[in-house]
Amino acid sequence: MSHVYQIHVDTGSASLVNPAGQQSVIKVAGNPFQCTVILGNRHRRIRSLALKNVQIPVGFYNVRAPYNTMNVNSVSYTVTPGNYSVTTLVSALNTTITAGVGTFSPGALNNNMQFSSAGGVATMNVQPLSMLSFLGFVDKQQGTAFYGTNSYIVNFDTYVNIWIENLGTQSLEPRQITFKVPVSVGSGSIMHWAENTQNSQLVEVTDCGVRLDRLNIQVQDRFGTLINNNGMDWAFTIEIEADN
Repeated sequence: MSHVYQIHVDTGSASLVNPAGQQSVIKVAGNPFQCTVILGNRHRRIRSLALKNVQIPVGFYNVRAPYNTMNVNSVSYTVTPGNYSVTTLVSALNTTITAGVGTFSPGALNNNMQFSSAGGVATMNVQPLSMLSFLGFVDKQQGTAFYGTNSYIVNFDTYVNIWIENLGTQSLEPRQITFKVPVSVGSGSIMHWAENTQNSQLVEVTDCGVRLDRLNIQVQDRFGTLINNNGMDWAFTIEIEADN
């Protein structure tokens, strides 16, 4: 006969577990998006684990490493990480690249970014997932004044991945995704996901020998890069079905 248990996790918890008084949440370099959660009980003969709900304050930046570099005329530039609107990002781009190289400006009638060179033909050296790629430019675009081929995007985070390394995935694909949570709000707001309002997310466990006493967690962006939530804690609930 199987039993169902719900585990509520809050990375801001300061509680202790086990007789040795071990911290229940151990963060790597203080990042709540990379942590180990020690459970109060060991669960055996697990059949499945399901995500029930998630609450995530958006503390991560929309412009951040490793996506904040750009290469113009074979010179690399790095934009300071932060939360930017189109207006403030254009200002930061121009401060970074300097007027002696050129200026960026958003198109008046479309979502294409323009670059105007300050000294002859400029060449964009565009790597995948670099700042210039998000600005809509393609590799080897050049000219004295030209628009990016594609539309620009300032907030590219459409979802985040919760990767629980010792649970695995709910898919046969070789990506580090245990659960997927859409990003529906901006910086300073709280993302809410609940099973009864969206899709069901469940991992079936076929190895009867699995013993679960901790959760090794990372929260990654859509491209598989660990995110830094700048110290803001988050919470979730998972449901375990087990034969013990």
